[in-house]
Amino acid sequence: MKYYFKTSDDNEYGPTDEGQIRAWLEQGRMNQDSLIRAVDSEEWRPLNDCPELMALLAPSSSAPPSPTPPPQADVKQNDLPPTTHGTAPDGLEPHRGTLILILGILSLTVCGFFTGIPAWIMGKNDLAKIKAGQMDPEGLGTSKAGMICGMINCILTLVCGGFYLVIIIIAVIAENS
Repeated sequence: MKYYFKTSDDNEYGPTDEGQIRAWLEQGRMNQDSLIRAVDSEEWRPLNDCPELMALLAPSSSAPPSPTPPPQADVKQNDLPPTTHGTAPDGLEPHRGTLILILGILSLTVCGFFTGIPAWIMGKNDLAKIKAGQMDPEGLGTSKAGMICGMINCILTLVCGGFYLVIIIIAVIAENS
């Protein structure tokens, strides 16, 4: 069965399966009070109210017992444990935030539309995957920044191009009269 997970700041991730929920529990991204709902349900419930997922809360019998972590308040996106550069948590696609940011910056400085459009499109796609819980959320900030740089470049280029076109039309009309 697939589930959605809601963070304390109302971001939703999923659909995800029991394996991903287990990984998030081990990483501290979820706890027994984390809100989840089945894909075919609209009701959000704490993880410990789902009998079918209670086994995920129990420590694995093959793993040595880990020390009990200090009690956590609501886990926020910024409080999530960092991931190693270039890798993503289990089951998540690695983010491309650095690439998107580089494309966005290049669009503003040298390359214009050639990197601005890809930065905008890639940023939009990656943000959707992050929101759906399919991509490593560590790249959220850099993906947004790169996408915004690409957007700014495209919009400024269109506005300036339109301005120059108006000036050329006025010059042609003035020359012919």
